[in-house]
Amino acid sequence: MRIIYVDVDTLRADHTTPYGYHRPTTPNLQRLADKSVVFDRYYCSDSPCMPSRTALTSGQFGITNGVIGHFGQAAQFRLDAGHAPEPDRPMLGQALQFGGYYTAAVSVFAERHRAYYFHANFRESIRATSNWGDEDAVDVNGAAIDWIRRHADEDNWYLHLTYWEPHTDYTQPVEWTQKMADSGPVQAWPDAETIAAHAEIYGPRSALDLNYSLAGDGSSPVPHNMPDAITSRADFEHLINGFDGSIAYWDHHFGKLMESLEELGIAEDTVVIVSADHGESFGENGSYAEHGLANEPTHRLPLVVYWPGVTDDLSAEQRRNDALLYNIDLAPTLCEMLGLRIPAGWQGKSFAEALRGNTIDSRDYLVFGHGAHTYQRAVRTRDHLYIRTYHPGCFRAEWEQLFDVTADPYLTRDLLADEPELAIAMRARLAEWWNTYAGHPGALPDPMQTTLQTGPTYYNDPVRYAQHLRDTGRAHLAEDLEERLRTLTIPVSWHAPDRPRVEALRNRWMQVLSEPAPAPAVS
Repeated sequence: MRIIYVDVDTLRADHTTPYGYHRPTTPNLQRLADKSVVFDRYYCSDSPCMPSRTALTSGQFGITNGVIGHFGQAAQFRLDAGHAPEPDRPMLGQALQFGGYYTAAVSVFAERHRAYYFHANFRESIRATSNWGDEDAVDVNGAAIDWIRRHADEDNWYLHLTYWEPHTDYTQPVEWTQKMADSGPVQAWPDAETIAAHAEIYGPRSALDLNYSLAGDGSSPVPHNMPDAITSRADFEHLINGFDGSIAYWDHHFGKLMESLEELGIAEDTVVIVSADHGESFGENGSYAEHGLANEPTHRLPLVVYWPGVTDDLSAEQRRNDALLYNIDLAPTLCEMLGLRIPAGWQGKSFAEALRGNTIDSRDYLVFGHGAHTYQRAVRTRDHLYIRTYHPGCFRAEWEQLFDVTADPYLTRDLLADEPELAIAMRARLAEWWNTYAGHPGALPDPMQTTLQTGPTYYNDPVRYAQHLRDTGRAHLAEDLEERLRTLTIPVSWHAPDRPRVEALRNRWMQVLSEPAPAPAVS
């Protein structure tokens, strides 16, 4: 069997045609979906890019594999030294190789995030250009189609392709943006009143700091596809037109990839799987054009699976599945479909029966983790989402929130105070999950806890950002950020510090010793 896994960075499920989007963003993906199974409740266990792809290919949650963020100890994949792969904990690509499959990738992901263990999945890894990320779909297709042509007469291969278009910045030609703008209106939410209220939500990729970063002047790098800030409905529509245009641009080139399979005569003999590493927030929780929270729009993924001879003749009802699934479930599913052993160390569960059109059991709940822009974990049941913040980074993230996603898809009403019993139940589920994976003999420490003093500060420094808030007339928001981080600012050197603190400690002692002694208590 030939297998192509199409990984589309930041492809938000509900902005695609198979998931009912009102704009014609993905007609080519829809053509694939017409003979596939589409999964409605498929989520990444960990976000964003590096944690998600590590979970996908390791078959394990970030709490176990070690990668919950993008830098430092939070991004260190747990791999012992030795010879050959761990037999009960191989990467997905290694498990496929054990079964006789030739594995290859056209992806710059490993270089982009220094995730070099990702190469362990593949016997052959190709970079379409000399870039370290954001390759154009034209270039990815060029390398991918060339590889497919050279291997079209062979069987038993797995090809992983990474496309970058929907990720900011939206670099597609402006005609694609205009095409989407002309195709239909932008969603009605957030309205002008909500956008105005979001001025009080601070953080990089918030309404007023849409383009804030440690480098640059805060203006849009692609003004034809993305505004400088979100201050009005017109700005929001500009942003969505850019995002949808990038998806449409990717889908056009996805269509070219599918055409190449037809031309080579292997379209009916090749498994095609289309998914993403994460989605994107567009106003939910005050975040715009970012995947920085453990929330619904960030963690929900598209998943369209075409399996020749299996999904072709399913009924319309069998082509949709709404079981609660993780992306770590894909690896054991592939192994079961190919008749390969499922490694004992993987933590996902196969959903192969769903591809055969059969009903499968749904989990009662899922747990998400995010560790790049904030430190958060969340519990998702069929209707509700509970979010717990461990470190807000530079974003105005509340410590706890509870939403009815079914009734309130844009996460506008926090039910924490109104539903205390539900909040208790969701906290219990999070504790149950944590105890399962980090609270038993042999479990390794939770990397979100062991790196909590540093936190998600790789992309944005809280001190600099607080000063930015003051410089832009938002001193009250700077004070709010500093208050949220106040209890996190006393480092304890229980392990080797990442930088010397001699001068800081000396200055602090001088300050302490110069302070007047408190007056004695009056009896």
